[in-house]
Amino acid sequence: MNDALTGLSWQAVYASDLQSVYALWIAPLAFLAWRLAVPPDPERAVVPNAARFVARLTLFFAIETMVDPLATGPLLRLDALADTPLATAIPFVFVLLGDWRVLLLAIGVARPGWGLGRQLGASLAVSLVVPIFAGTGFALARGLWPALDGQVLWMLYESGFLALCVGVSRLVLPRVLDSDPARLRFVRSIFGYSAAYYALWLAADVLIVAFGLDAGWALRIVPNQLYYAFWVPFVYFGFFAGRAANAAR
Repeated sequence: MNDALTGLSWQAVYASDLQSVYALWIAPLAFLAWRLAVPPDPERAVVPNAARFVARLTLFFAIETMVDPLATGPLLRLDALADTPLATAIPFVFVLLGDWRVLLLAIGVARPGWGLGRQLGASLAVSLVVPIFAGTGFALARGLWPALDGQVLWMLYESGFLALCVGVSRLVLPRVLDSDPARLRFVRSIFGYSAAYYALWLAADVLIVAFGLDAGWALRIVPNQLYYAFWVPFVYFGFFAGRAANAAR
């Protein structure tokens, strides 16, 4: 997009409801329509005894990822919510949900025999690590540099979850799933996908904060689509095409 021709900045495009809400609904709506017409086939699952878990999780998060941009965008602009604790709590809950889904999926597929309660508890505990790291790091940095840009908080968060994805994928999963290559490959793909959108968010924020480039907002559109729109289809089709893909190799 050429700013001189349109009179719009990428930041304005990024902030628009068209980009930040409605464009993010296209893939989840298409997925839900397809999912209603075609039930999952456990025989095609990477881990057949986790098929029901993955089918339900992806169905829930297909809906949640459409509610998220609506609740954290137009809803927060309502006068009734402005300057209330909910204006802070709602975005935090959805950020936590977005990371928790990755960890819950990984644990549910890696350890289907644990039971839902243990899976929920373990994934929630791990999902709190990055918010604590980012919040503490930002508070300490603000103490030293009071004028520090608030976006640095999100850069710390992005760096933290990116490091978590890489660390778990490279150091933890090979030990936990060394006897099951297909399961290892699938769970690694989930962490790799999540690492990709966090790396893109971080790169975009560096362009915006460190260099003041409006193009950073254009780049931010890409990880938004990966995070909101395409995470569920990526997970679902990767999981339920797993055995067929492995057999073809």
